[in-house]
Amino acid sequence: MKLFGIEIDERPREEILKDIIQRISSSQRTFVVTANALIMLKAKEDKEYRNALKSANLVVPDGTGIVIAARFKGKKIGKYPGVELAKDLINEGVNRDWKFYLLGAREEVVSRLAKVLNAKGLNICGYHHGYFEGNGPIEEIVSKKPDVVLVAMGIPKQELWIHKNIDKFDKGLFMGVGGTFDVLSGFKKRAPNWMIEAGLEWLYRISQDPRRWKNIFRLMKFFFYAMFDRS
Repeated sequence: MKLFGIEIDERPREEILKDIIQRISSSQRTFVVTANALIMLKAKEDKEYRNALKSANLVVPDGTGIVIAARFKGKKIGKYPGVELAKDLINEGVNRDWKFYLLGAREEVVSRLAKVLNAKGLNICGYHHGYFEGNGPIEEIVSKKPDVVLVAMGIPKQELWIHKNIDKFDKGLFMGVGGTFDVLSGFKKRAPNWMIEAGLEWLYRISQDPRRWKNIFRLMKFFFYAMFDRS
């Protein structure tokens, strides 16, 4: 399915995960975007960001907004939230001894997450907070030769960083994961299951952070654009 000129994967999550596992196992350099409504709205309004997303190998439907937008086009797709894809990759990483590099979030968040994942048996080859200028610790990351790099710096910074730097690597899967480090490290809680299943996780996030209320207007804008999109 195309939305704002960007191809979004329509496959079931099992097929998407299988594809990603194969790409990592065969050392294919891969850029994955977990697209929600706000990411797609930013792509609609920002040409540089849109071009970054178009360069991705896979754009996965992250949220309910994308599912609704698909209905406008007469399509029925499921969602594969980035936090769940990250968890699946971590589980596979433990079993397959993949090397992970964690980039982003605050120092206390990413350092705690590294300890949590190490305790689960995941090979964390390095980590760095997301508050840096320029390309940050790019030379260190390249030297570690990670199989998976999770980038938690929010939009648009995380996808732009990947787009700019991925060609410096011979292999590896690179994926922007937003606030996933906060959830996996235990600093924040994810929405209750009933809200997730009902497609109301966005409402839970807003209730936890009042500053997010402004996103409601951006969501309305996204749906307006999506309703009339002809890409």
